[in-house]
Amino acid sequence: MEHELSATFSYKIMDCNTDGWARVEFIHETLGRLTKPNVFIPLNHSAEEQRGAIVMQFPARAFHSRYLAQLARAGKPLAPASLVGQFTYRIDRPMEDPVGLPMDTQKV
Repeated sequence: MEHELSATFSYKIMDCNTDGWARVEFIHETLGRLTKPNVFIPLNHSAEEQRGAIVMQFPARAFHSRYLAQLARAGKPLAPASLVGQFTYRIDRPMEDPVGLPMDTQKV
């Protein structure tokens, strides 16, 4: 059985200016490391909010590209599961979700 790819990432702040801009290295055990040079950290917020701000700026596309490259090297098929599909969309109700479930709305 093939080893499942870990969903756990970590980060390390390489340097940070007094205005909150930092260079952050995001780390994955098999996909490697990526350094993002301009990550904003709200220094006047709690530690939890600062961690959340860093995670919100996670370079997901770059890591996804690395993942696809890893699959290609392993000989895995990089194609859609199906070339055709079907969904419903109500032209007369454009605010509904394309998969047929109405979006949650909130009265203000």
